[in-house]
Amino acid sequence: MREIIKVKSLFKLYRVGDDVVRALNGVDFSIYEGEFCAIVGTSGSGKSTLLNMLAGLEKPTRGEIVIAGRHLEELNENELVKFRREHVGFIFQSFHLIGTMNALENVALPLSFRGEPKEKRLKKADKMLGLVNLKKHKKHLPNQMSGGQQQRVGVARALVVDPQIIFADEPTGNLDSHTSKEVMELMQKVVREQRKTLVMVTHDNELASYADRVFHIIDGEIVRIDEKRKEQKDETN
Repeated sequence: MREIIKVKSLFKLYRVGDDVVRALNGVDFSIYEGEFCAIVGTSGSGKSTLLNMLAGLEKPTRGEIVIAGRHLEELNENELVKFRREHVGFIFQSFHLIGTMNALENVALPLSFRGEPKEKRLKKADKMLGLVNLKKHKKHLPNQMSGGQQQRVGVARALVVDPQIIFADEPTGNLDSHTSKEVMELMQKVVREQRKTLVMVTHDNELASYADRVFHIIDGEIVRIDEKRKEQKDETN
């Protein structure tokens, strides 16, 4: 498998008064194309800081982040914006849908930033809503949809730009357990069928069990990596 994310000796230090807080303390790992990886940790463990670094939203204090062959720590703000637009999709905990736009328009929105013609944008968005089983709801506004349906719109919006990598931040944090399961199964399906790389941050070990590999982070350090595929292989032997 092709390595798509490589993190090497990654540190993020914050100064709080006279103290230095190590949000990330020398993190190393690789993620491969077509993998679903979960980063699991409690509040304050460094998991959200790590996701922000991978997405180029925060600069490391030191260390390397290589994504799709680009050193993110060397890019300026304009280059990072361009990189995210071309390579990355985001799924958020609070959906971040625009209330005055229907499902189809919300999904098509990221393509407008690329300057794609309206007809082409809506056609792609329609296809993505079909992928997440929401074609019947394409004219619905966010307040006319359930939380699970809104998050499906969020998944479709992340996919419409055809990203190499999808970053998901507590994607089921506002959903009940049954709806969470549906959204996780959908994300799993997307990774397998669309050959996307998905990196999810969560505090929930049960949600993390949907991933191929689980990175456990405590106090800014990755203390363990569980490989589900290996476990499944061992069980069948």
